[in-house]
Amino acid sequence: MTHPWFFPHDLPPLFYAEPTSEDTRLACQLLASMQQDSRLRQERICIEVQNRVVVLDGTVSTAEMSAEAHALAWRTPGVHDVSNRLRHLGE
Repeated sequence: MTHPWFFPHDLPPLFYAEPTSEDTRLACQLLASMQQDSRLRQERICIEVQNRVVVLDGTVSTAEMSAEAHALAWRTPGVHDVSNRLRHLGE
C-alpha cells in the first residue's frame, strides 16, 4: 500500500477507522510520526509497506533528512526491514 506524503500542516487524520491490515497500520503509524516531525513534514516522502517491510521513496532536502526518515521507520514497532530509496536534492 502506498501513501504519498505531500500534506500541509493542519489536515485532519487520513483514517478515522482502524486500518484493515498490519501493513496499512504500519504505514499509517509511520505517516503520523512523520507528520509530527516539523522537519520531515516539509519533505516529499512516499511510504509503502509490504509484509512489514517499509519502502521510503521520494526526494528530501538533505542526507540528514533521509537518515532521520530511515531511523523513524525503524523505530516503528512491527517493522521488520526498511528500504530507503530517498534521493537528496543535491544528487
